[in-house]
Amino acid sequence: MTKKELEQKTDSFVSTYLGQSKGYPDDSQYWGQCLSIVKLYIKEVFGISPPPSGTNSAYGYWSNFPNPLGEVFEKVLNTDDLIPEKGWIAIWQPWSSNPYGHISIVADGSTKSLCKNWAQNWTSRTFQLESNRYTNIIGFLKPKSIINDMTDNEKILLGLINENGLSEGDIRWLVDLKKNQTVPNLEKKVSDLESSLKDLTSRLEILESENKANNDLILSYQSTITSAKNELEEKSKEIQIWKSRYENKLKETPDKLSAFELIKLGLIKLLGKK
Repeated sequence: MTKKELEQKTDSFVSTYLGQSKGYPDDSQYWGQCLSIVKLYIKEVFGISPPPSGTNSAYGYWSNFPNPLGEVFEKVLNTDDLIPEKGWIAIWQPWSSNPYGHISIVADGSTKSLCKNWAQNWTSRTFQLESNRYTNIIGFLKPKSIINDMTDNEKILLGLINENGLSEGDIRWLVDLKKNQTVPNLEKKVSDLESSLKDLTSRLEILESENKANNDLILSYQSTITSAKNELEEKSKEIQIWKSRYENKLKETPDKLSAFELIKLGLIKLLGKK
């Protein structure tokens, strides 16, 4: 997230909730508490689920710095020369009259002596602009910059990611993935998978070739069977014709037959007996 994007998102958040009293995770819980409005800010602006402080206090966000805050923030200790920027999160350590500390969202216009901030439960449970000295402010949660140390290709990738609505935490994870040199390992896995795919493709081609040969053989057998069947049918028809002729001849009386036909008929009967 660039500085300009952070300011725009912070302005949008403030304009939405300024003058209200919010709880977290809903208005029925921890209504008007300083940590509630900051948790809502973290969720809506940075896209991560704000964790419990672990101490039942605002100060726990500094002392424990619970996950996943580290995905999008880095801790910056308060110093005399530091001027926090709009969108940072200011954290107060406990003092004698307040064992819980305090937390707020830094506004624009801060100086070395005054911290302008939006907060609940400082002078009111309403989310409003406050002006405080730096007394008891232990430090700030500063949004991590992921732009300055990125290559041109990574910036292009970041633009694509933002277009698809991924969160700051998602982007940070991708950048860390590359910095931790996990990408070469993934590239090796991809190469291995491509090699396996090539082997499988080769085997598939062999199987397809064998299957084609088997299909051709089956078609040849089917053609032979069909041809034999047709020939058998033709022979059967021919036999039936001759049988019919023979039976018709038998029905004729001997006195109607010539001597030659009688001799022929006798020979047929004689051969039939054999």
